[in-house]
Amino acid sequence: MKRRSPRRLAVVLAALLALLAVVLAAAWQLTPRPARTLTLQVTSARGSSIPVTLTLPGRTGGGVPLVICCHGFTGNRGLDGHYDPLAQRLAEAGIATAALDFAGNGESTEPFTAYTLDSMTADLAAVRAALTADYPVDAERVGLLGHSMGGRLVALNLDETVAAAALWSPAAAPGLDGLEFLNHDAAGREELRAAAESAGTVDLPQWGVTISLDFITQMADSDPWAALTGYQGPLLVAFAAGDVDLLSQGTIDGTRAAADARGADWLDLYGQYEDATHNYTGLTAENDAAVRERIETQTAEFFIEALG
Repeated sequence: MKRRSPRRLAVVLAALLALLAVVLAAAWQLTPRPARTLTLQVTSARGSSIPVTLTLPGRTGGGVPLVICCHGFTGNRGLDGHYDPLAQRLAEAGIATAALDFAGNGESTEPFTAYTLDSMTADLAAVRAALTADYPVDAERVGLLGHSMGGRLVALNLDETVAAAALWSPAAAPGLDGLEFLNHDAAGREELRAAAESAGTVDLPQWGVTISLDFITQMADSDPWAALTGYQGPLLVAFAAGDVDLLSQGTIDGTRAAADARGADWLDLYGQYEDATHNYTGLTAENDAAVRERIETQTAEFFIEALG
């Protein structure tokens, strides 16, 4: 019987061990890993803390896409209950999700008078910079999701560095018309501005907050439609039947026209949410779960295709 040499046995053993390592590595890669959700504090340009929720997929590799969510007026980073299920859907596809509380909202310790378009823009930039620097996020694949006033903010910040954008019922009318959710009458909006110019702030008892003259002035000076028209990236725009309580048909039509004027394809969800409130909850308790499921699924699929 021919004996194998020790050297040959060593070579065979090394080959088997290498093969085993490959198999184990492949199995590890295929094994599902749960998403991780972190609560963070990012320092703003004002020196205050910005509360942030970050959800990372189980596997991050060399860098994953990121979607940053921007809530609406007097909202918070929970996004009316949409954040968690949306973040989980995106995590399953290997995409990270983050949301922040703007000044005076949610767990922010600042007064609501610090809530302005300028402060929101600065906070969005600070959070984006912190997450792309400190976490395994691909800085070239960052998408933005904005609801209502958050949608206005996102529209105003669209440029070539935004890989994809989703606008849920954006308060996007140019100038003071963007304040129609506070007063449907143009004269009433001018009265708000005049009162702010006189006192520096205006109380909004129906909303439980006080807004600053800076907020009103920056609204008057901004034009989301112009910014939206110049954006060439993947775009989703949704409006719901419940928007008429806060937004005008002119805002809906004008926003969709601005999206059309880009000359690029976009996903138009107008007319698909006749059973939804402005916050994409159900108009009735019976259809609430179905509405939530639909907007979260369509938005997740949009970002997966755009950022994947």
